[in-house]
Amino acid sequence: MNKIFTLILMQVVFMSIAIQADANELKSKPAIVLVAFGTSVEPARKVFDHIDSRVRQRYPEHNLRWAFTSQFIIDKLKRRGVVTYNVDEVITQLRAEGFDRVVFQSLHIAPGQEYSKVQTANTSGLRVAFGDALMTSDEDIERTIDALRLHIDVLEPTVIAAHGNDKYPRFNERIEAFAARIEADYPRLVVASVEGSPGLGPLQKIKEMKPDRVNFVPLMIVAGDHILNDVLGDEDESWKHIIAAPQAEVSASLGWNDAVLDIYLDHLEAALQQVMQEGPVR
Repeated sequence: MNKIFTLILMQVVFMSIAIQADANELKSKPAIVLVAFGTSVEPARKVFDHIDSRVRQRYPEHNLRWAFTSQFIIDKLKRRGVVTYNVDEVITQLRAEGFDRVVFQSLHIAPGQEYSKVQTANTSGLRVAFGDALMTSDEDIERTIDALRLHIDVLEPTVIAAHGNDKYPRFNERIEAFAARIEADYPRLVVASVEGSPGLGPLQKIKEMKPDRVNFVPLMIVAGDHILNDVLGDEDESWKHIIAAPQAEVSASLGWNDAVLDIYLDHLEAALQQVMQEGPVR
């Protein structure tokens, strides 16, 4: 009996040592924090699982966390019993667990207001780097357009649905640059936005075509409330009703598009290389 007890004890000790070694190995590499606006639309949340899987496949030796920038969404999910965290909370967790290097990879579309929240977080005591938003450079815009081509029929009236920003016009510059570039390639396509510029004005061009069908393409990681209500809703002010096409369809959100995720992953890789260099990043 003593021998059996001793063997069991040794197995427990060895397992504990192995677990601790694995934990130390994870902490020897920068933690990765994927930062999204968030959504409370339950079916739409499944896209986060797909993104999570892609990142874990490429970086299996890194500790991966998620953070939302919308406290409204976090609080709404909490009332349903779904626990999510904001950026500050994730930073506190990582500090407590002994991580000293962190990469924050934005899953925002443009370097706008929500993206800025990440960069202004208190990261004192940590060596950090920030992965760019999807369309930060002109090259990013070209790659994003290429990633969307499978969802665009040159003959079919198409509306790309962006979010935009009412309060800070400068945050719309990348969306406007994207719109100018893709509309030059597709004469029956427009880019419209829920807020800010380009706004809803471009929808009139599609309405004047009197189409039998219109295709909406979300320029959003998640097809959440804005797509379900602002774009496809039954209210008179919804985009579907403004265009007045008998049929409307919507493509999958950007988070399901692996070519789009490749752009984010390249930004993440650049940030990881930066944070692993000698010396503080900020």
